[in-house]
Amino acid sequence: MRIASCTVQATPVAPGIAIGRVMLMHGTAPAVKNTVITPDQVPGELEKLHNALELTRKQLQDLRETLRKRLNDSEAGIFDAHLLLVDDKTMVSEVERGITEELFDAESSVYHAIDKFVALFSTVEDVYLQERVIDIRDVGLRLAGNISDAVPMPLAYDEPRIVIASTLTPSETVGMNRDKVLGFAVETGSTTSHTAILARSLKLPAVVGMPKELLDSLTVADKLIVDGFSGKVIVNPDAGTEEAYRLKLREAEKFYQQLSGESDLQAVTTDGFTIVIAGNVDAAEDYEEARQHGAHGIGLFRTEFLFMDSSHLPDEDEQFEIYKKMMITAGNDPVTIRTMDIGGDKMSSGIIRSVEQNPFLGLRGIRLCLRERRDLFDTQLRALMRAGVHGNMQIMLPMVSCMDELLETKEIIENLKKELSARGVPFADSIPLGVMIETPAAAMTADRFAREADFFSIGSNDLIQYTIASDRGNERVAHLYRPGHPAVLRLIKFTVEEAVKQNIPVAVCGQIAEDLPMIPLLVGLGVNELSMSSSAMPLVKRLIRSLSMHECCELVTRAFQCDNYAEVVMMSREMIGRNAPELLDIQGEI
Repeated sequence: MRIASCTVQATPVAPGIAIGRVMLMHGTAPAVKNTVITPDQVPGELEKLHNALELTRKQLQDLRETLRKRLNDSEAGIFDAHLLLVDDKTMVSEVERGITEELFDAESSVYHAIDKFVALFSTVEDVYLQERVIDIRDVGLRLAGNISDAVPMPLAYDEPRIVIASTLTPSETVGMNRDKVLGFAVETGSTTSHTAILARSLKLPAVVGMPKELLDSLTVADKLIVDGFSGKVIVNPDAGTEEAYRLKLREAEKFYQQLSGESDLQAVTTDGFTIVIAGNVDAAEDYEEARQHGAHGIGLFRTEFLFMDSSHLPDEDEQFEIYKKMMITAGNDPVTIRTMDIGGDKMSSGIIRSVEQNPFLGLRGIRLCLRERRDLFDTQLRALMRAGVHGNMQIMLPMVSCMDELLETKEIIENLKKELSARGVPFADSIPLGVMIETPAAAMTADRFAREADFFSIGSNDLIQYTIASDRGNERVAHLYRPGHPAVLRLIKFTVEEAVKQNIPVAVCGQIAEDLPMIPLLVGLGVNELSMSSSAMPLVKRLIRSLSMHECCELVTRAFQCDNYAEVVMMSREMIGRNAPELLDIQGEI
């Protein structure tokens, strides 16, 4: 029986509109069987545990690779955290203790360990740590299922539907049949939760903060409209409301089809300033899609995914073949390859040799390469130099904060050239070497870096995070993570000005490169290239073609006079509304 029509206000976390009936997702945790064993059964149960750990590790690695192929490296990185849990000595030791000391079987011991760590984290009122609770449950349930050989029951529906749930784990989200899911309406979560991140990447509308009493009363007979732009959820809408939303959906589809026909057009302002639109990719196959959406080069080829499998680190020849394939695929288009950016939120037990209390401020990126894993760095640089003869390559160094790191890398490259020459191996003798501007230190000394680097690429995600001292993954301080913060704009402005003096280009490869309100500001600041996901390219190119460089420069001048981020965004949106109102209309409320 359908419930009465009503409208609730949730929190939008992934844009778009979904109209359809409900798909119920109930809790998947089975009842714990406190099965007691005898001492002589302990070795067998320990063997079961370690076999299941190995299988779980393999499944998570496969999930990560599947997600990387479908989406990109940052979303796939969600399962890096899960892999770390599988290898977590404290967690594994607790399960082993349940077997050897409490004499529970392996499956029961896993459930007891899950309950213990969930209870520990649940006492802390921190959304970020609550997200770790979901990770622990997700990995624990998978591990327990592998011990018992339990097969998860697939969701069987005859039509695409809107998923409603109290919580959704990453495994559940990724494991769903994309053709059967229209969107998500979830009780718990935040704009930075894994559900939100995956929904945005899968291009599925999503809201969180749904009232529990409403979720408990919904049935498969109920119909929802989920507005991922406003957060509005309409339960069993009347015919007029549903038709209005369906009309909006048809208009959006028509608009995006029109944009797809503009992919060959360049991103040139009305007064002639050209901005290169490049792609963020993880594999050669990704560039085919990026090129179809209008990319003219690769602004960021992430290489760290090659090193995330702790059981196998690629040697020089393996890397060479991967980079060579990328260069051949790109042809004459420029390819900017970032050296391995391990550390922070991208962890690998096969590379990281010690646990750090604050990995975001520890050995990550170029620091790790120079101070602890020179062996891997040398191997990667040799492979890159060899592949450089097959195309238009640039090498980019992540997490640079001082000139010594750039100069030391230059010296290493010169020594590797001598080594390759002695081996008689062909290599590119002159590959442009650039630095990522993603620490305030690098931005504030851009004048020095510009004399030695061949190009800059602003990694805005980390630059914003480090400048404002706000972890964008922590919902309690995520409201402070503001791309248009005057301090961030000043750092970008100084970086561009110093690059212009030395006649080197500046790219932006972080999230703000596809954030529409930030585009007029980046144009006005004089950025030469924006690198982004394929799906964002048509919108960004349409917006740039509607703007004038002169007007954007005036916007930047006024932005520096603002006291807060809200004022900056409001002015930028007003400019977009004047020049490209269709971009705002497509996301407006009914």
